[in-house]
Amino acid sequence: MVTSVEPDGQWLHGLTGTETQQPASHPPLVAEALDTLGQGPVAWAVDLGHHMAVSITAEIPSFSGGEEAFQTLRMGTESSTLRSMLLLVSNDPTRIGVTEEALEGDRDFVRRGISLDQVLRGIQFGHSMMAHALLDAAATEVPEPMRALEMQRTSELLFEYIRDFTASMATEFLTERDRWVTSAAAERAELVATILDGRAVSTIHASTTLGYPLERHHLALVLWQEPGTPGLPTDLQRAATRLLVGSGCSSTLVVPYGAASVWVWASWRSRDVTLPTFQSPPEPGINVAIGTMSQGVSGFRQSHLEADQTAELMRSSPTAGAVTRYADVELVVLLSRDAELARNFVHRELGELAVDTPAAHELRETVATYLACDRSLAKSAELLHVARNTVAYRVKKVESLIGRDLHDRKLELESALRLAQRPGLSVLDSGQPSER
Repeated sequence: MVTSVEPDGQWLHGLTGTETQQPASHPPLVAEALDTLGQGPVAWAVDLGHHMAVSITAEIPSFSGGEEAFQTLRMGTESSTLRSMLLLVSNDPTRIGVTEEALEGDRDFVRRGISLDQVLRGIQFGHSMMAHALLDAAATEVPEPMRALEMQRTSELLFEYIRDFTASMATEFLTERDRWVTSAAAERAELVATILDGRAVSTIHASTTLGYPLERHHLALVLWQEPGTPGLPTDLQRAATRLLVGSGCSSTLVVPYGAASVWVWASWRSRDVTLPTFQSPPEPGINVAIGTMSQGVSGFRQSHLEADQTAELMRSSPTAGAVTRYADVELVVLLSRDAELARNFVHRELGELAVDTPAAHELRETVATYLACDRSLAKSAELLHVARNTVAYRVKKVESLIGRDLHDRKLELESALRLAQRPGLSVLDSGQPSER
């Protein structure tokens, strides 16, 4: 036991450890600690740092991740303990500050996707352990009459240390996250563009860079916000996450596209899965287009192409639903690729309604809504903001103009109506529809 009565931290020299663990901190810090504190106190700090890392991982599982992740965390807890002990023995405020070892851990946490809240929680948990261990040691090593004064000094210095440490770690975390997200997002976006362009890539390398297994079965989604919709770009990412909750997918990839769209991929190990019924996002103005499930790099590209074509179609459709599957509009997408064939098809199906006039547009919009509502007059009237009898009258008029019941060739009729709604696709004549 140290007999000094000076409140200067000399009691730390009496600490000893098991010396079963090798130091994880950088050699310069270890050398300084050995020179200032001695072998026993350094071994004590190494033991405590190891115990802190084990306890933090058990308390906050997101810090786990194998031996490398553990050693990175241990390097931070150990170095912080050594720096705190050097502060206590020197009483020098300039020693207050975050260690380079802890900053390396901070950067690793960003790359592993650990949130700032979890990092701060880990810091607080670890500091509590370290403070208790040092105060317990002081209570044993420091004799009266200086014990109370030394424990108070230790507590105050550790408080100053953790306040500065927490602020520095938070600042570095946010800076590194911004840097990492920017660089990583740019790299991912470029690689995704390469794949979508059909250029050859190494599946293994691309999967590693994207953090997404390209060899599996993929389902692509495109989410976008209607112009003028209030909200943040992160709303789209949150909406995508909620859509895929409970889907059983093994991993996801989200790539922002522009200011109001995101591209999403979800993967499954097997195609033999039951996909969920994707519900409309609760946020206003968010629409979703969904491709079909396909495998491998080509499937990654194909499913996205389908989702993207569906999104393009639905952006031009005033009666578009919030969630649309490519499988439900595939015929329209395919027909719209050849303008002449699309025009002939629309005229065959719509007859006198295939004209670009306000009256014809009103009738087409009404019957499209009516069919989308599974022929519910009440629901159609609610969506169109008209009376129920008005919908019934317009439906009868459309049946009269096209010369058949709406039950006949329903798929073809809906496809023709969607093609007629697409701007830039000249499938309608000018003029007035004739009256019968």
